[in-house]
Amino acid sequence: MTEQAPSEGRSAQADGQVAQADSPAAQADAHAAQAHGRTASTDPGTASGPGGGPAGSAARTTPQGGAGRLLREEQFSAADAVGGWRGILESALPTALFVVLFVTTRDITVAGIAAIAACILAILVRVIQRQRVGSAVGGLLGVAVGAIWAIRSGDGTDFYLPGLAINALTAVVLLVSVLARRPLVGLVAAVFDPRVADWAQDRDAVRTYTRATWMLAGMYLLKLAVQATLYATGQVAALGIAKLVMGLPLFALVVYLVWLMHRALVHRREARTAAAEASAL
Repeated sequence: MTEQAPSEGRSAQADGQVAQADSPAAQADAHAAQAHGRTASTDPGTASGPGGGPAGSAARTTPQGGAGRLLREEQFSAADAVGGWRGILESALPTALFVVLFVTTRDITVAGIAAIAACILAILVRVIQRQRVGSAVGGLLGVAVGAIWAIRSGDGTDFYLPGLAINALTAVVLLVSVLARRPLVGLVAAVFDPRVADWAQDRDAVRTYTRATWMLAGMYLLKLAVQATLYATGQVAALGIAKLVMGLPLFALVVYLVWLMHRALVHRREARTAAAEASAL
């Protein structure tokens, strides 16, 4: 009993040294886990593959925001397509305020300032909540230009001129991309969904994204035709209503159709790949 005591003491000391040696590693693991948690909290859309492999790299290099993110999803969300309740509010409120105040007061200055104030408020809320303000700033620029133009001209329909210009420009860009055989929907899909990164070498994908781009271009041309007609006839209230109805609701519908086309394409490509692998066995 007496002779074993020193041996047991040395063993206990060795175990203590091992525990002390393991302690920094455990602390390092804890710090790494905390750092990973902070990274995940700042980028909730990022996912890692096993062992930090290709899946993690693809997720980290794939954009996470906007309607394009829906292209990676197996279920469609209309709320995500339009930016959720915040996107709806920030898009519709300035126009709705302008229409209501103009119709009730017939004062372009009051209506224009109220619309601008709504955009500024949206930006302040985003800043306070530490969220990105890019889309809100873009909305403010469009509303501010339209409101100032309408106030200077005294014509309420001029408030909608920036929107008409954006519709025309977007339609032109979409049509040019089709004529150049690089449909814009395909370019966007390749950015947001790595599964179709090689779409330009797939004739089926080129046809699918060409049709989808035509569909988007048709939406913007339709908006331009209806709203330009109302603008030419001086229908301020009707123009505002048309802008609201043909805004997010129509956009969500077209994005849903594009999503269906994209998902069907991905499934066809996966089926062809599986069939080729099966025939090679």
